[in-house]
Amino acid sequence: MAEPTEANKNPVESFVDYVYNAFEIVQLKTDQIDNTAKDEGAFVMGLVIIALAGVAGAIGTFSMRGLVFYPVLAVVGAFLFTGLLHLLATLLFKGEGDFLEFFRPVSHTYILHWVMVVPVLGWALAPIAGIWGLVVSALIVERIYGLDRAKAIATVAIVVGAFMLLSIILVSMMAVFWVMVRAAI
Repeated sequence: MAEPTEANKNPVESFVDYVYNAFEIVQLKTDQIDNTAKDEGAFVMGLVIIALAGVAGAIGTFSMRGLVFYPVLAVVGAFLFTGLLHLLATLLFKGEGDFLEFFRPVSHTYILHWVMVVPVLGWALAPIAGIWGLVVSALIVERIYGLDRAKAIATVAIVVGAFMLLSIILVSMMAVFWVMVRAAI
């Protein structure tokens, strides 16, 4: 029997191929990054990989509500993250590249977050997976936008720094609100 072609592969075979590709991307295989960037089918499979990372987080925390919300939050967060990286790479550092060609391989890095499916241990490994995802994202920025390594790293660092600053501000505002509410009681 002949090997199935891309045209007649069933969805499960295609999904398995994209998961394999995602593992190659997180191993910093530049050929796979380049191939995935050009593969139009990688967009939908990237969304599936991101959504499954959200599902993994919900399973790892035993959250039934999370089965719906975590995948949505993961996809929205991925678009926000890649959108900000794209804007910085193109506007601030004058890189030349297409958003979708950038999003496709970055979306595949979310396979790292599948570790969250393991209760307790998964959430302990999630920061390590996240840091490695940032390393891979910097390489993808470098390849897709044609930036030198320092500018690619700076692009990722600026976005991460902005997210961290925003988080600190939000937590501080919540703490002040909590103190004010407690004082009013």
